[in-house]
Amino acid sequence: MEAPNRQDTKAELLRSAERLIAEKGLGSVSVKMITTDAGARNPSAVHYHFGGIESLIEEVFVKRYREIEAERALRLERVTESDPQARLVALLEAAIGPFLEACLEDDGRVYARFCLQFVSDPRFDYAKLILNAGAQTFVRLSEEIIVCLSQIPRARLEPRFRQSFVIAMVQAVSFSREVEAGTALPIDAAVKEAATCLAAYLSAPV
Repeated sequence: MEAPNRQDTKAELLRSAERLIAEKGLGSVSVKMITTDAGARNPSAVHYHFGGIESLIEEVFVKRYREIEAERALRLERVTESDPQARLVALLEAAIGPFLEACLEDDGRVYARFCLQFVSDPRFDYAKLILNAGAQTFVRLSEEIIVCLSQIPRARLEPRFRQSFVIAMVQAVSFSREVEAGTALPIDAAVKEAATCLAAYLSAPV
């Protein structure tokens, strides 16, 4: 059997980290667990490829997030509503729709569970990571949502944005469980419900 090349080992480390963190939680997963699960022969493989476990975890998040971001960009172009409240819901549908649709597949559900662990950990600044990854759609969505919520002071909106991102991860994990149980709403209805709830949270009176 051929020895795995460097790119194969790196990909396996990413997959193992994502799955183990999704299953066990960030606090329960060690470098040794990841390297063993990935079949890496070198116990220093995580350090060699990523510099450390935190950089590995960040790359797991960003790698898949870029795919979701690309789909969001397409959906954002189709938002035509002019009424602020209707537009807010439509923008949020564009934001969360690709994430929920990914949860219809096994690997998407794993990523959703990983993300909930990731965004809940104070060691990681996911907003900064998204911006550093060149996520222009994330910036545009934020700007357009701010316009729809002109009645909410900016100082109150910023923490709501961060909190709503975590709420969206909870929604995705909940939808994942429903998919696995066979009780999930049709995807269009699930996206509408999630977006409507997020809109209500963001637009709640100060």
